[in-house]
Amino acid sequence: MLTINVLDADCQSIDIFEVVFLKKIGVFVGSLRKGSYSKKIAKVLVSLLPSNIEAEFLDTGVLPLFNDDLDPNGVPEWNRFRNQLDTLDGLLIVTPEYNRSIPGALKNAMDIGSRPTNHFGGRVALVVSDSIGNAGGYGANHHLRQTFTTLNIIPVQRPEVYLAHTDTMFDEHDMIKSEGTIGFLQSAIDAFVKLLYVTSLSSSVGEFLDDSTDPLSLTLGKGHYYHKNDAGEIVAEIKFNFDTPGAVTVTSTTVQPELRGKGIAKQLVLKVIAMAKAYQLKIIPKCSYVESFFKTYKNYADMVQ
Repeated sequence: MLTINVLDADCQSIDIFEVVFLKKIGVFVGSLRKGSYSKKIAKVLVSLLPSNIEAEFLDTGVLPLFNDDLDPNGVPEWNRFRNQLDTLDGLLIVTPEYNRSIPGALKNAMDIGSRPTNHFGGRVALVVSDSIGNAGGYGANHHLRQTFTTLNIIPVQRPEVYLAHTDTMFDEHDMIKSEGTIGFLQSAIDAFVKLLYVTSLSSSVGEFLDDSTDPLSLTLGKGHYYHKNDAGEIVAEIKFNFDTPGAVTVTSTTVQPELRGKGIAKQLVLKVIAMAKAYQLKIIPKCSYVESFFKTYKNYADMVQ
């Protein structure tokens, strides 16, 4: 992995990778049993992480059962847990299978972390399931992934990690005996780390694009596109109707003074153009700005009726 060193003002060497790419992940163990195989596996996985990733084990066993009636008053254990989640960049979840599903303590933690707002959203997760039988906790693995959809957790898709016969996997020091298994787990950790950083970069790019592609987020309502400010007031709007068959008639374009000069009026017209194209309609400009728009941007002339 590339590491770049530079000198700060005091001529001390700074590792740019450490400064920019330090990440923190939360480790969840589905089994609460002191000597659980899942906990042993989790420790091995943490030992395979790169040095710039900090791992914190989260104890789901101390969380009282979720009850909506208690949330308005606050449950200290829940609040601490939610605060922990907010500091994380990723999740490492190791779990056995209980009755073809995930253990209750793990599900309870997912429910608590999802309320009253989703504290899991956007995190990357590696799921490792295990069993002493042949299936390797397949059911638990996929039940857990189902919750990821609504929680907006981004899973490592491959490699899929199902570990079987965990009762014969470890030596007397709780280390995995098979080098092949360790190599496989390292490949899963590598995929997890790669997705963790790619997601971080894509989030940054996404924020840049949100700021640069369109000046404002616009809402489509009945007969208009519009944007409201924080006070709930409409500050940019283009109105239209469908009174003429085969056409959309634009009746007004309004941009408040504080937003002018930012290309917002143009954005409003382009929204109507995109809609007209989608519905195969012509545009009738009955608004001075829209009329001047089509005179200026002659490449859209074929849209005018």
